[in-house]
Amino acid sequence: MYIIENEKIGLKQYTYDDEYDMYMCWQDIDTQKGYNFILTESFDEFKDDDITKFKFWVVIVNKKTNEKVGVIRLGLDEKCPDLAIWMYPQYRNQGYGTNAFKLALSYIFNNYDYKEISAGCYEDNIYSIKMLENIGFIRHPEGDEKETNIFTNKETTQLEYRIKK
Repeated sequence: MYIIENEKIGLKQYTYDDEYDMYMCWQDIDTQKGYNFILTESFDEFKDDDITKFKFWVVIVNKKTNEKVGVIRLGLDEKCPDLAIWMYPQYRNQGYGTNAFKLALSYIFNNYDYKEISAGCYEDNIYSIKMLENIGFIRHPEGDEKETNIFTNKETTQLEYRIKK
């Protein structure tokens, strides 16, 4: 069932059956702020995305309760893909993200030919910064991107981090 697991969580392949949970996560304003993105699509439009184009897209499952707690997906860049996480609102700041990122990195580095993985977050996302640094990601300022925060209309910076195999 799980492609990789530890004592707390398991990661299982994301399927079209998981689309509704992911869509509901995007309905959360904190999710939208975390990605500087406002979702305007209907569920029917949202679920039309081709999930098969991603090599690694998994659901994070709490093994004790069998509840889905979030999703992790590896981007499409072949040289240094971005590892992104969406934690469902009621499971944030409980260690699931850190556990899932560690498991995902272990799986990716052991099963794919990537030498380096990137991850990013906005400069005001203290929880994500702490998680990435605790896991061993190193700041990669050359990859930072300045943009306008669509919620505040102020300039913000998406910080890039990288970790090597």
